[in-house]
Amino acid sequence: MVLSAAVSGLLAIYAVHLWMLTLFAFRRRRPPAVSPPSVWPFVSVNVPVYNEKSVVSRLLDSVIAIDYPHDKLEIIVVDDSNDETTALLHSYEERYPELVTVIHRERREGFKAGALQMALVRSKGEFLALFDADHLPPSDFLRRMIPYLCSDNTIAFAQVCPTYLHDGNSWVARALSLGMDAYAFVDQEARFTANLLTHFSGSGGVFRRTAVIGVGGWNSQTLAEDLDLSIRLRLNGWGYMYDDSISCPGEAPTSFPILRQQQFRWASGFSGCLKKYLWNLLGTKQMSPVQKVEAMIYLTGYAASPLIAVGVVLAVLYCLVFPLDFILNGFRYNAFTTFTVLMSAFIYTAPLALFAVAVFRSTEGWFRRIKRVVDLIYLGTLSIGIFLTSARAVFHGFLNKATYFYRTPKRGDAAQRRNARGGAE
Repeated sequence: MVLSAAVSGLLAIYAVHLWMLTLFAFRRRRPPAVSPPSVWPFVSVNVPVYNEKSVVSRLLDSVIAIDYPHDKLEIIVVDDSNDETTALLHSYEERYPELVTVIHRERREGFKAGALQMALVRSKGEFLALFDADHLPPSDFLRRMIPYLCSDNTIAFAQVCPTYLHDGNSWVARALSLGMDAYAFVDQEARFTANLLTHFSGSGGVFRRTAVIGVGGWNSQTLAEDLDLSIRLRLNGWGYMYDDSISCPGEAPTSFPILRQQQFRWASGFSGCLKKYLWNLLGTKQMSPVQKVEAMIYLTGYAASPLIAVGVVLAVLYCLVFPLDFILNGFRYNAFTTFTVLMSAFIYTAPLALFAVAVFRSTEGWFRRIKRVVDLIYLGTLSIGIFLTSARAVFHGFLNKATYFYRTPKRGDAAQRRNARGGAE
C-alpha cells in the first residue's frame, strides 16, 4: 500500500501538470498583429536530408513555390544520403542553380544537428527557415512569419502549428494524429501563453541567425537537437512566437516499430537535455520559480513511463494480496488507500481533459469529434505498447548510452499528398 501510494503520488504530479497545461491552453494567447517590413530580408531555407527520396521532391517543390522574392531566398540542402536521393537533389540544383545549393556529406557526423550546423555556416540569410524533408509549408509561410521577427528584436524564432498529413489506412497514424493535436493545441499553446520553457518542434519555424550563432549553434550532444537549442535560447533571454493559425504538416509514423524508434530517440533526448542543463535551469534568472518547476516536470515527462511500469506491477500484487472487499471498500478506512484513490482521480482525468481540448480545437463538427474517440482508444493502446521502450530510453539518455539518431522512415504516398491538413479539419 505504501509503494502504491508513493507511485500514485509521483504520477499525480504529472497529471496536475497536464491539468495546468490544459487550463493555460484555454486562455490562448494570440500573437500580436504585425505589419510586413518595408524591405523583405534575405532568408536561407535549411533542409537536412537523409535517404528521403520519397518525400524531398514534394518539399522542394513547395519551398520553390513559396510566395517570396527569389532574389532574397536561398535553399541550402545538407544531404547525408547514400541512395538515389543525392542524384535527385542534384537535379534540383541543376534546374535552379541560383536558388538551390546541395551540400553532400560522406559521413553523418552529428546527424541532424550536424547537418543543420553545416547549413548554418553556409547560409547567408539574416533569417533561417527550417523544414524536415517530409513537411509541406504553405505558400505564404515566409510572408506571415518574417514580420514577427522583424518587428521584435528579442524574438529568436517564430513557429507555426505542427500538424500532420492524413493516412486513414494506418491506425498508428490515426492514433498519433490525436497525440500531435494535443501537442500543438494544448502543450505548445500553453507554453506560449504562460511563457513556459520554450520548445521548437523541429520543423516549420524561422530563426534569427544571430540568435542561433550567439548561443553556440546546433549541438549534437543529445538526440533532441531542437529541445537543446530551445533551452539555450531561453537561458540566454530570447523569446519566441507561436502562431497556430498557420500550419506546416508532416508525416506521422505509420507502424509500431517505427514509432518505437522515434519515441526511444525523443525520450533519450529529453533525458540527455535534463542531465545537461539541470543546474543551468535551476540557477537561471530568466525564469520564475514556477516556470523552473514546470521545466523540471516537462523534461522528466518520459520518466512517467518507468513509474507506470512499476505501477502496473504493484497493481497486480495489490489484487493478489488483498481480498476483493478491501479493494472495493478499504479506502474508507485506510489513509494510504484513500490517498491512492484521490491521486488516481487526477491521473485518469487529466489525459481525458487534455485530449478533449485537443479534439475540440482541431476538429470541426460534433459528429467528427465523437468519431475521434476511436483515435483515443488507439492512442491508449499505443501508449501501453511503448511505455517500456520509453522507460529504457530514459535510462539510456541519463547514462549517455543512446548515441545513434534513427531517422523516422517516410512514405510520401499519393494519399497523404492529397490530404495535407491545415490548422483544423
